[in-house]
Amino acid sequence: MRYTCFTEKGPRIKNEDCYNVVEIPDKRTLFVVCDGMGGHSCGEIASKTVCDAFSAYWQEHPDVADSAQKVENATKVASQTLDEKSGYYQMGTTLVMASIEGDIALVAHAGDSRCYVIDIRGNVKYRTIDHIASSSISLPYINRAFFTHHPEDAVPEVKAVALQPLDRILICTDGLYNAIDDETLLHTLQCTKDVEQVAEKYRAICKEWAGDNYTGIVVEME
Repeated sequence: MRYTCFTEKGPRIKNEDCYNVVEIPDKRTLFVVCDGMGGHSCGEIASKTVCDAFSAYWQEHPDVADSAQKVENATKVASQTLDEKSGYYQMGTTLVMASIEGDIALVAHAGDSRCYVIDIRGNVKYRTIDHIASSSISLPYINRAFFTHHPEDAVPEVKAVALQPLDRILICTDGLYNAIDDETLLHTLQCTKDVEQVAEKYRAICKEWAGDNYTGIVVEME
């Protein structure tokens, strides 16, 4: 596969997004993106703590097959690590990941960071659905994510997606997809020559229109 990654603070004072790429010797690659929660303390610490702890679990257990159970185990470790790191602060972060082994991508997410998988014709094979809830007495809010001392909320949704040559994957935070309309986002992912140029086009749009930090990983299967 070929891939490229980018993260920018956009118009914000600091960047509370974080991403990791972990290449396992058995030709498995893990991509993780986290977005520190607005309205909570130390978003940049929350996102890096969970991103690093989740990635470390994957790296330390290469012999464990990718599965929903493995995601659950990594989630528990990351949630505990966040609690230990937080002290008296209330922290939160989203998470989205894709672990690619052979022709399967195991995708998991908690929150409103997204993963898109499309084929060469532009058909959407899979797209995560944001974990957003609303009520008549409150604004919409994220109801699944990593929150300090609330492990019951860190319940990623898991999906195994079959891949074919030239499929493309976008893993990103809301700062990216909120700056780009869906049609442009998917058309760019499908039609642009290579992953580097996809990222370049996304960054150009986000530089002008983003209202938040923005992070993206673009992958193309060979």
